[in-house]
Amino acid sequence: MKAVALAVRDQMADARTLLSVNQPDGFDCPGCAWPDPRNGSSFEFCEKGAKAVTWEATAKRVDADLFARHSANELWTWSDHDLEGAGRLTDPLRYNPVTDHYEVIGYDEGFRLAGEALRRLDHPDQAEFDAFGRTSNEAAFLWPLYVRFFGTNNFPDCSNMCHEATSTRLPQSIGIGKGTVTLEDFDHADAIFCIGHDPGANHPRMLSSLRDAAKRAAAIVVANPIKERGLERLQSPQHVGDMIRPGGVPLASAYHQVRVGGDMAMLKGVMKPLFAMDAADLSSGGPGVLDRAFIAEHTTGFDALAANNAATDWNEIERRSGLPRAEIESMADTCARAERVIICYGMGTTQHRHSTRNVQQIANLLLLRGNFGRPGAGICPLRGIATCRATER
Repeated sequence: MKAVALAVRDQMADARTLLSVNQPDGFDCPGCAWPDPRNGSSFEFCEKGAKAVTWEATAKRVDADLFARHSANELWTWSDHDLEGAGRLTDPLRYNPVTDHYEVIGYDEGFRLAGEALRRLDHPDQAEFDAFGRTSNEAAFLWPLYVRFFGTNNFPDCSNMCHEATSTRLPQSIGIGKGTVTLEDFDHADAIFCIGHDPGANHPRMLSSLRDAAKRAAAIVVANPIKERGLERLQSPQHVGDMIRPGGVPLASAYHQVRVGGDMAMLKGVMKPLFAMDAADLSSGGPGVLDRAFIAEHTTGFDALAANNAATDWNEIERRSGLPRAEIESMADTCARAERVIICYGMGTTQHRHSTRNVQQIANLLLLRGNFGRPGAGICPLRGIATCRATER
């Protein structure tokens, strides 16, 4: 709170801007894409969000003298923090390779140069257009409309950078490349799995949903190579009891430090006991652990998945995942006991060579128990930039 207060003091012309963050008559926070609750508070933002808004609303401005004094090669040596601290750009710039300096030009000149460059192309697909997290929701909506009007779909945005594996593999598994849960689903989940993400640093407002789930005794199972303080326990500044209670509210009911790149092996390991439980229950005259009615109506490839899983050896699963069999079986037991399961995953799952298969296995695990299409269940790819949410609506 002290760090936020200092940043606000040094940057913002009007701190009241923070009171409009994530409000019905305000604007979405540029810090992350976590949705707004139906009944929010007056301070519906986190530390990261407050700092992001502070940088956006800074009173500092970059003047032309900065680029006259410092060459492009010199600016290249500046840290990101120093570049951001110089202030906001207020005019278009053009790089002069002769002098190695950026030169301020007018907007009319900037538009003219951009138009000339686009008209010189032989085909619209020779152009690429980008949008990233500092783009407002409104601009992120209009920008791809213009790009498609220009005649191309070369539009990589934040979701391509963060979740290309999700956009590629998830449609093949469930027919849509986005999450299937709403914020309200977290109020009904019996178990929430958090794989490869750190909400404390990247989407802190999610911690409120996890806190509420933990308070009603929902299982929160974490799989991440290192332990993140924000997933272990929380002292919410919006709850006085948390602030005065030593240690705050425990979040993770189980924390599994999976080996980097071992997510796929871990997920196959979680499915292995489920297949075994299902077979044992069926042999004793029970209905089975898997949702066979859901599988029969909504899925294909079940037999191939079961055969592949049966052929995977426990020693190989333990070696690749870095987790002992007992820990993986405890995760499977949580899945089996929970009627409604949400699996959340972040870029720790999507940013390496096994990413598409990781997404596929997460979907497979949820499909086995019919955890799609019911309140409190589904898949939740966590996208850390507000632009992702805007361009995917």
